[in-house]
Amino acid sequence: MALRVKMKRVILGLICVLSWGAVSAQKLSGEVKDTEDTPLAFVNLLWANTNVGVSTDENGCFKIEKPSEYPALLVVSYVGFKTDTIKVWPNMKKVKVVLKSTLQLAEFELQARKKATTIGTISPNLIETLNQDELRKAACCSVSESFGTNASVDVNVTDAVSGTRKIKMLGLDGIYTQIQFENLPLVRGLSAANGLDFIPGTWVESIQIKKGAGSVVNGYESIAGQINVEFLKPDEAEKLFVNIYANEMGRFELNTHFCKKLNEKWSTMLFVHGGNQGLEIDRNKDDFLDIPLKNTAIVFNRWKYFGKKVRAQFGVRGVFNDVNSGQKTEIENPYEVNIKTNQFYAFAKTGYLFDSENSFGVVLKYKFHDHQSQYGLTQYNADQHNMYINTVYSDAFKDKKSSIKTGVSLNYDRYRHQFNDSSFTNLEVVPGAYLEYAYVTKKMSVVAGLRGDHHNQFGAFASPRLHFKYNLRPRSALRLSIGKGFRTSNVLIENSSFLVSARQVRFTEPLRPEQAWNYGVSYSHKWTLGKELELAVNGDYYYTDFENQVVVDVENKDYVSFYNLDGKSYSHAIQGEVSVEYKRFDIKTAYKYLDVKTDYLSGLKTKPYTAKDRVLVNLGYRTRFDKWKFDLTTLWTGLSRVPSTEGNLPENTRTNESETYVLLNGQITKKFKTFEVYLGAENLLNYKQKNPIVDSDNPFGDEFDASMIWGPVQGRMVYAGLRFAIK
Repeated sequence: MALRVKMKRVILGLICVLSWGAVSAQKLSGEVKDTEDTPLAFVNLLWANTNVGVSTDENGCFKIEKPSEYPALLVVSYVGFKTDTIKVWPNMKKVKVVLKSTLQLAEFELQARKKATTIGTISPNLIETLNQDELRKAACCSVSESFGTNASVDVNVTDAVSGTRKIKMLGLDGIYTQIQFENLPLVRGLSAANGLDFIPGTWVESIQIKKGAGSVVNGYESIAGQINVEFLKPDEAEKLFVNIYANEMGRFELNTHFCKKLNEKWSTMLFVHGGNQGLEIDRNKDDFLDIPLKNTAIVFNRWKYFGKKVRAQFGVRGVFNDVNSGQKTEIENPYEVNIKTNQFYAFAKTGYLFDSENSFGVVLKYKFHDHQSQYGLTQYNADQHNMYINTVYSDAFKDKKSSIKTGVSLNYDRYRHQFNDSSFTNLEVVPGAYLEYAYVTKKMSVVAGLRGDHHNQFGAFASPRLHFKYNLRPRSALRLSIGKGFRTSNVLIENSSFLVSARQVRFTEPLRPEQAWNYGVSYSHKWTLGKELELAVNGDYYYTDFENQVVVDVENKDYVSFYNLDGKSYSHAIQGEVSVEYKRFDIKTAYKYLDVKTDYLSGLKTKPYTAKDRVLVNLGYRTRFDKWKFDLTTLWTGLSRVPSTEGNLPENTRTNESETYVLLNGQITKKFKTFEVYLGAENLLNYKQKNPIVDSDNPFGDEFDASMIWGPVQGRMVYAGLRFAIK
């Protein structure tokens, strides 16, 4: 009997060897058994913080795509057995996993802990990934408010009345960053002003930040970089999740999602968000609300089908947002700002797997965006219909080192605008095709892409992209990139902050598309010192050179002028970052230098409201099993140029340079069995820009301007919340 058992194990071992002996260099193989050395079939294996996973076959064997960075965590789970997490290193070709039949939850939680932020060394693109732990360091509330602990993306308030935020990357406004939802266009066109405000942070699984020109597969609009938002998936997220948030300034938010796995192939998920800001706050006593009154409702339903050969996802999302701000209601004939947004978004992604090496996919998107706004006596209304189609065929060559992606795309936009007494429409139709070639070896990666598109108004244009990566050591990466981007502008919505002023809007000529080259170099390296100390460094430099740009000129206090670039416009961005993880301590420090200049009619000048220097320090500590979490973030912002107010009355003049200031944010989280509570504060030092509104006593006068913002306009704010989950 013993001999028969031994022979059976030998035969099963030979089956594993024969069935997986031909694994390519791009896959990791292994087997899963129980403590009695019996192979376990249909065990789930998943790379932590990714969607890449497989199941073992009937002999307990598996093969899985290699991870994007090392060391990597391979999570192994099976009903009735303790979930295990295996640390995988670059030199490991095969792993053996032994699952135990008992479960100790606390030990698993400690073992499966993931880094909140990672910068990989495998991809030819410089990609910084923020997972849920990073997003929860700033508990409130939308994606636009979740970059407070990140050095690559800056978030600024555009004016002192509307509450609109904008992001910046490489010192350039967010309109030059391609913002996507799972590689589908998300924030563009009319949603450029506040699109990220409509993505609750608790809905997000991870965010990938890519600096420089992106892949040609995703379109032609990437100039400064890409931000890709991965939402939670219906077959992986909690069955029920609820997040309740409130702060001392009267803001209340409820975010929740529900998951239902219908069968082995179908699953669905419903997201619901409701928010209200109902308390009038005027701490600086200028009779203008420091925070707009707001009501928001967002609903998103997504579906997922996971078949053997066919994979599909589709969903719909609706947004309603009503913002009211300006002077307090008890003032006679007040200056009022009202912004109403209604949005409908639908998408479908379908893929067919011919075999393990090639596939074909089609992605479809439709979005309707309606914007209605009133800024004092200025009215701006607009709507947009957008349709997007992209087909992707991918294939790997026989040498297992080369692969291609190719396809065709179509982008359709129809705009209707009404600005005061003027009405105009705009139709943009852009068909295109692309080809991307990748060559990957153990140490080197090259991705070269070219796409050609034709704009119905501006003709044909090309977008070449090249990315190169070389691993000097197993955990280090040197990267080079070059690429060109193309975009058309919607200047009124993209610069709506200047409508909250007495400035007159001037178009001096027809506006041409914006085109720019981006060049980048970066180096990343990671060390593991001992068993509990990990150190990572990253340094990068990116240069953006505009061939044409729509210049936004506010150098004259009475006007905001839009015209085409005549001369130079460029951005130099240098960033260095060091992160340390020791036991349960996390430390991240970063410094960023920006040199952003444009040729205006009055000469070459630094872009206003863009600080040259920034320093970020983030400290984190967790007790055993994450029962307590403490986070503290310090952001020092240097000097920036402020446009001239020459010609104003003395009391309405401002200096031509901002102040340096420090923002300090902190949060404490206590975890219980099924829920956790958090308490935090933003702007702990209570720093505020003095007199942010020029001539606030006379908002209908010639010198009123609420757009001259370079610092925070609201002071210290304390918040609290609760998260509840059923897994």
